Amino acid sequence: MKKMTKRIALALSMVLFALAFTACGPNLLSGGDGGSKDTEGGIGDTLSNMFFDYTVLEATSPAEYDGYTAAEGNRLIVCSVKVKNTFGETIPMYDSDFQLQWGNIGGDDDDYTFSLDAFNDTMMPLEYELADGEEVTYDLVFEAPADVKDFGLVYLEYYTGSESESGTGDFFSVNFTVE
Repeated sequence: MKKMTKRIALALSMVLFALAFTACGPNLLSGGDGGSKDTEGGIGDTLSNMFFDYTVLEATSPAEYDGYTAAEGNRLIVCSVKVKNTFGETIPMYDSDFQLQWGNIGGDDDDYTFSLDAFNDTMMPLEYELADGEEVTYDLVFEAPADVKDFGLVYLEYYTGSESESGTGDFFSVNFTVE
């Protein structure tokens, strides 16, 4: 039952996340609710949120990844991401914590994507636990439009607790260009 509740909460948070940011580009965010902040960085920068630090070590666009090729009109974007738990206790993590975005405010509603489900040990698992102080490095593999060059790997703090402790926090984006 507890695992099902987590999955429902994850699904709800992802729907809210997608609705909140579908019209936002990686560099042109609207600023949130006034109490939250937007933090941006680039490849190699470490962004720190209330749960963990993350660093995009590299972003590439290979023709194939472990035998997988993108659908026609798309290309692969592979982000090597290092994540370190700074929360003080073990936390559940999901590949869907991160989203790849592109485009401009007011653009198409389809200017983001989630990573492919892991099909090897190098890719970020669908769900995993990260112990206090533990650091892992995984690949996130996305399909994005072939003509897009500017991206943001984004994370939105989302937390649950009592009614007064649930909600969204700060927005983080590692922005990069892949030719």
